[in-house]
Amino acid sequence: MNEPRRLWTVARANRSLALVAKIVDDIVARALELKRLGAARRVARCEERETIERQIGDLEGEMERFAQELMQLGCELKDPLRGLLDFPARLGDKAIYLCWMKGEKEIAWWHPLETGIAGRRAIADLPPATRGE
Repeated sequence: MNEPRRLWTVARANRSLALVAKIVDDIVARALELKRLGAARRVARCEERETIERQIGDLEGEMERFAQELMQLGCELKDPLRGLLDFPARLGDKAIYLCWMKGEKEIAWWHPLETGIAGRRAIADLPPATRGE
């Protein structure tokens, strides 16, 4: 497995949340608009579809740019509609993700790479070094 470019502690990830949350807000807003436009496209008349397709393309480009911003910071976007993302971290010699979702005040969860959000565990379960204490 390739080592992630940047590894996070809980403390460092929490300090990044002000910026990350703004980017995620932008992504979620565009993802919701894409969902709305997708539904509109299915029922649109032929002459309206071209405009809708152009709007969809523009929104997809914007979302890609925002996702790239997160990637450059070292985060991985997992679900644009829910605003779910992961911060690569380590637990001893094992790669894990610190998990955050739009609306959460801080990093409160982590999970092994293979489980995803279904395997979320409380941050309190992590040793102090991983938490950045």
